Amino acid sequence: MTFWEDYRWVILFYSAIILLVFIFRKKFDIHHKFLAMYRTKIGIKLMDRIGEKHRELVKILGYVGIGAGYIGLFVIVFFLLKNLVNLLTVPTATSAVSVVIPGVKIPGSPITIPLITGWIALFVVILVHEFSHGVVSRAHKIPVQSSGIFFLGPLMGAFVEPEEKKLRKASDTTQYSVYAAGPWSNILLALLCLFLLTYAFAPGLGAMENQVGVNLAGVTEGYPAAEAGLTGGLVVTSINDQPIKNYEDFTNILGGVKPNETVNLEANGTTYTFATAASPDNPTKGYLGVMASSKAATELKNDALWFKIIHVVLQWFGELFAITGLLSFGIGLANLLPLGPVDGGRMLQVTLEKIKGVQKGNVWWRKISIATLLLLAINIFWPAIKWVGGLII
Repeated sequence: MTFWEDYRWVILFYSAIILLVFIFRKKFDIHHKFLAMYRTKIGIKLMDRIGEKHRELVKILGYVGIGAGYIGLFVIVFFLLKNLVNLLTVPTATSAVSVVIPGVKIPGSPITIPLITGWIALFVVILVHEFSHGVVSRAHKIPVQSSGIFFLGPLMGAFVEPEEKKLRKASDTTQYSVYAAGPWSNILLALLCLFLLTYAFAPGLGAMENQVGVNLAGVTEGYPAAEAGLTGGLVVTSINDQPIKNYEDFTNILGGVKPNETVNLEANGTTYTFATAASPDNPTKGYLGVMASSKAATELKNDALWFKIIHVVLQWFGELFAITGLLSFGIGLANLLPLGPVDGGRMLQVTLEKIKGVQKGNVWWRKISIATLLLLAINIFWPAIKWVGGLII
């Protein structure tokens, strides 16, 4: 397929966003020519009601969020440092950090988020994040001036603006609570999604499906499976006349195979016969050169239309919750980076001002922010850095 065929809907979608922002540009506050902010009062009354009606509960959750926020800050920095060491010491390593844009395959990224489902999930994640900032602010009687959306080019975000002067004059604990509220709510949302996927969607879909085999994700060139004609996308249903229903069956049977042993493998109704090679990791083990998906191939237990519709709906919502949980956890941790204006950076600023004084504290805060930005940039743009380095060498 051509680039246009692969990305036509993505290009049209993001072009439409840019066009709409341009048409209604007078309703936006434009900052630095690229950031368009649309301020509203939407949601502020609801923040007030929740913050006032459940003030003590919100405060307690906010205080717990402080601890979770600082743990998350150290976790994300440690992860970035560990990933950087791995990139510098392992020649074949790829970065585990990447920008995520729904519908766009980012070079070096292990995942691609679907366009529509990804945007719905992203909107939910951002909404929960910003709304939580507002609710905790109101619980501590700090006014919220506005809420709204912003566009950075075609990328959308949301914001809530507590009254900055009153927030900065509030106690350290209050400031920590407000800043940590967004990331903490994202982590809680991710846990909720995981719970629903594990105890609702997975059992529900499992009850509607029969496991019928294992999907091959790919084959390794130069090894028996590829030479026999196996390709990614096939469904393995038996090995040596033993039925394969799931990944566990697949690994159990192949675990006992020796080098140069004849294997009869059935996939998509065709039987492939070949002799195994020696495993590159353990010469005493047989090796086919296949990469199998841990998710079993399935078929529906009922062919009725209503049954198929329910299954499709459950699958879609399962995907939505999976993507929401993934994005929520990632965005929550990313916002805890000790970096400038993001939540982790603001928490660190309050701490450093308390320890070092306002002037010295802000000097240290800026230095740490610059170092964090550099660390993050190397992690994200490593494929490009490595490519440029290869050209220079």
